[in-house]
Order: sequence, then C-alpha cells, then structure tokens
Amino acid sequence: MKVFVKQFSTMAICLSIFFIPHVFADVQIGAKLLVDHNYYNGVHHKSGKSGSDNEIRLLRVYLKSKFDKHWEGMLQTQISEHEGSTKTVWKEVFLKYNGLGPFDITMGKRKEPFGLQMLVNAERVLFMERAMISSSFAPERSIGLTLFTAPGISSFEMGIYSQGSNGNSAFSKGSPEADNSEKDTYAITGRVTLTPMQKGHSLIHLGLAGSYRDFGGNEYQVKDRAEVHLAQPIVISGKTVTDKITLLGVEAAAQFGPFSIQSEYMQASISAEEGSNDAKYDGYYVQLGYLLTGGFRDYKKGKFGEVKPSSNYGAWQLMGRYSVLNAEDNNEGVEAENIAFGLNWFANTSVRISANYIMTQLDNANPNNDDGDAFLLRFQYVF
Repeated sequence: MKVFVKQFSTMAICLSIFFIPHVFADVQIGAKLLVDHNYYNGVHHKSGKSGSDNEIRLLRVYLKSKFDKHWEGMLQTQISEHEGSTKTVWKEVFLKYNGLGPFDITMGKRKEPFGLQMLVNAERVLFMERAMISSSFAPERSIGLTLFTAPGISSFEMGIYSQGSNGNSAFSKGSPEADNSEKDTYAITGRVTLTPMQKGHSLIHLGLAGSYRDFGGNEYQVKDRAEVHLAQPIVISGKTVTDKITLLGVEAAAQFGPFSIQSEYMQASISAEEGSNDAKYDGYYVQLGYLLTGGFRDYKKGKFGEVKPSSNYGAWQLMGRYSVLNAEDNNEGVEAENIAFGLNWFANTSVRISANYIMTQLDNANPNNDDGDAFLLRFQYVF
C-alpha cells in the first residue's frame, strides 16, 4: 500500500508539472509575504534575559490551474528565513478530480485533514502563530490520496499518506526526531464536521478528527516554541522510541457576525517499541475574537477563510486566547500555559498588520526561569 501511494502521488506531481504550463485558459498566480518582529524575555530566552529578532516568516508563490470542469491542480513553493539560513520547499503539489459525483479526490502533497486551526492558511490564522497543540500535534502536509465530500450541513475527509523515509514529514515543526531513516512510514487521517446552524454570517461548527500513524521505530519528542517563532523551544517532552502514534482532535466554533469563538482539544497517544514506555500528551485552547468595525470571517465546507471587512477603513479586530500544552509523562517533560492578546488591522483582503502579546508559564521547569513574555509584530501582504 505504501509503495502504491508513493508511486501514485509521484505520478500526480509529474502530471501537475506537465499540464499546468500548457493550460492558460484558467490560471491563477498569487503570492503571500509575512514579515515578523519578535521581542521576548524570561523563559523564551536561553539566558533568561531578553532578546529580539526579525525574519521573513514566509514567502509563498503559487499557481493554480483548472484544466476542465473536472480537473484542477496547484503548485506552491515557500521560501523562509530562520536563524540566518534560507530554505526553499515545495509546500503543495497536487491534482484534484471532482468527477465522482459528490466526491473529490486529491493526489499529491497537501495538508492532512486534521485540526480546525491547522487547516487555515498561515496568512488567515487570527493570531500570528497557531496554538501550541496545533503546532505540536496536528499533521501538516504529506504526500498521499485524499477523499472529500460535503453533503448538506456536514463534511467528511479522509486520506492515506506517506510520511517519507525519515518518518516525520507530517510533523514539519520538528516535534519528532527521526532515529531510523531507512524506514518508510504511513498515516491514515480523517476528519468529519457538522454545521447544525448557519444563517447569514452566523454559524455553529463542530468537528472530530483522528489519525493513526506508523512511526517505524523512530524517536518521537514534543518540542514546541510556545507560539513565539523566533524564540527557543521550551515545551519539551521525554524521548520515546515509537511504534505507533494515535492522534485525536475535537473542535468547536461559533460565529455571530463580528464575534467569534473557537476551541480545540488534541491528544497524542504514543505506543512505544519494546524497551521503552508508552506516553500520552494533550492540550487545548479557547480563542475569542471581535471585529470592532464590523465584518465577518468566511466559512465554507467545515473550514474558515479570510476576514471580510465591511468598512471602507478596513477591519480592526481584538482577540484573546488561553492555551495549554501538557508534555509531561513518565516523570519527564513540562506543561505550558499561554495567555495571549492580539490586535489585527485588515486594511483590505490583501494587507494586514498584527500585534500579539503573550504571557507564558511553565510547570516542572527550572523554578528560577519558568515564565516569560513576548511581543510580536507582523506585516502581511497577499495577492
């Protein structure tokens, strides 16, 4: 099955690269640029003092093409700068076919269907960084096959994915540390959502996701920066030589015009290889937002989109978030709590300026350095 997935996905990528340059009738080219400044102190700094840094958080360029009424494809590459080095990667390369009645099938590299916040594009996440559980547990982009349907008020998405030769492509934030690079691994991931109420710009959203992941004896460790991208990782678990990982995600959200609330709970159950102990990590967040100048957040088929300002002066948004990540088990690791406040100005659907303030507290850490603060700024341009 793993060989089939890899061969089929490789074929899809090759077809995308071949067909897109030859189809100009319906082509969309776009880009997104995020530039950040981070100031942080206390536990976020190696010496417990204070520091600051700037970075091009990401620059993505993408090309979408619709070949006919049933076939479409996408190529997206990302250039990012971190700690003085520049990295270029293919973020998404896929073909989608929608000629199976109510079903769409996607072949290639794309996001696995897991997590309300993770499935929102980086430039549309309301805080500058996703909550700790999303960056630690939610899989990102992997090569595979995905089936999607959205009948009525529900949606269902499921796929099988190859995690690559190092066993950690689905955890691209660096949580696992592969220790056996010769073993290919796979994952089965699915998500179901329900929107029991949607009227105008008001809605209620519920969702449930799960993922079963072969880890092939690679070494797994939670290692998270606690929502401060330029700071050091501070939420660190013990290391486990891992056979399987089972992920669970529960999500709920509501929007009533300019007011929104959302929350997620995630759990990672680690089944260890013989000679190592099993582990379990979890966490949650609750997030509030209010658009002072009116407007709403787009929502379609179980996923949130961009903020749509209703004023000629753009949209001002106030936000608050409380998040917890528990990376303690087997007498190792720490637990982190974050309280975050945010202010966004959406000048239009292309330009956004954001400011976030974060207060962090660690349990089971060095008592002389177990809390800290951070102030984050971002300029964003999308076209």
